[in-house]
Amino acid sequence: MKIVVAVIQNPAGDYLLGLRPVGKPLSGFWEFPGGKVEEGETAYEALCRELEEELGIQVKQAEHFFEYAYNDLDFSVWRVVNYEGELQPLVAEKLKWSSKAHLRQHVFPPANRAILNKLEAPWCGKLCS
Repeated sequence: MKIVVAVIQNPAGDYLLGLRPVGKPLSGFWEFPGGKVEEGETAYEALCRELEEELGIQVKQAEHFFEYAYNDLDFSVWRVVNYEGELQPLVAEKLKWSSKAHLRQHVFPPANRAILNKLEAPWCGKLCS
């Protein structure tokens, strides 16, 4: 199964995260927005559709960042450079911005570790606030 993931930064350089809602698999985990590529879609088309469904935004420009596999999933990660619309938590329980220094203080699904490593997010323990 192919999955698209969006890395979105605000002007301050913080990353957008969504909290998986109660009742869904991996409830309570933070993640980068994205979702499944449907049959007949390109990864870019899926990215645009997923971000409109999940966040209420329209992607205007995105750049392919990297690909990786985790178990039976193939991930296509994109940097969203420009979008229109106001971010809304249409699927996530809530959205938040996190600095690179504080990304790893959030609990992510194991499949997101590759993204954190690629972003070179430092490991953050009790000393981070």
